[in-house]
Amino acid sequence: MNKLKTIIVVVILTFILTGCNGNVTRDIRHAGFSLASNEFICSDLMPKNDKDTSYKKISYMNDKFAITEEGTIYEVSLNQQYANKENCKMSPFTGKVVATLDDNIIKAEDGKLYYTPANTSSTPYTEVTVNDNSYEIYKLLFEDSTVKKVITADQSAGSYYVLSSDGNIYNYIINRESYNSPYILQDKKVAYYKVDYNGEIIDFSYNSNNKSLVYLKTNNEIYRTLATNAKECNKYADVTCKYKLQKDETLTKYYKDKILYYGPTTLITTYGKMFS
Repeated sequence: MNKLKTIIVVVILTFILTGCNGNVTRDIRHAGFSLASNEFICSDLMPKNDKDTSYKKISYMNDKFAITEEGTIYEVSLNQQYANKENCKMSPFTGKVVATLDDNIIKAEDGKLYYTPANTSSTPYTEVTVNDNSYEIYKLLFEDSTVKKVITADQSAGSYYVLSSDGNIYNYIINRESYNSPYILQDKKVAYYKVDYNGEIIDFSYNSNNKSLVYLKTNNEIYRTLATNAKECNKYADVTCKYKLQKDETLTKYYKDKILYYGPTTLITTYGKMFS
């Protein structure tokens, strides 16, 4: 009898948890995301259950690699599993990552720069040297130890957006007077103040095509660039959509306990569902 009661309790709890996750999936889809047919499986980077807090939190991720909050790199394959039957595996890189530039360059705790698995022109995890044509620029971008993330805004104009550990996003302008002159940090100013958002800014993504942020994450909330007049501009051909970075209520609602990672192209839940 006791065994039967235990089975019934497990079945009920499973049903409740499945139903809850189903509601999350539905809400994320209603927020405009497309559900992928395959799921994300990674024992190190995912909680074992709703109460598990021991897993390694992801600070940055793309379709090639993920970086944990502790600075460890995992290689990632979202569409096809590795031989370990998972979508992730430890990388051979043993250093601690402290900053990133786009998807191509990482800065390690030793102060050196390395190429990532997403860099198609160089061998992954090899050190960036003076032989790289952009080495001077990289050194200027990462010279400040507070720099956490850099995104190229306009390479021809020498414009970069830089996330600092102080919680603000800066706009760097790096140029040189002539071809034979060294590059210099010509200008640096705050582009996005943390005081304008709830909490310190911990991540962001920039779209160079429309010259605006795609998203901004603080330690409390998620902001997305959304149409302020979506109903009208989606309905009428002669109404232009007007976009603004604003708090996403749905993503913020599930930010702490149901969203494993939200980035430029991918959203992954703590129960393994992937969205684009």
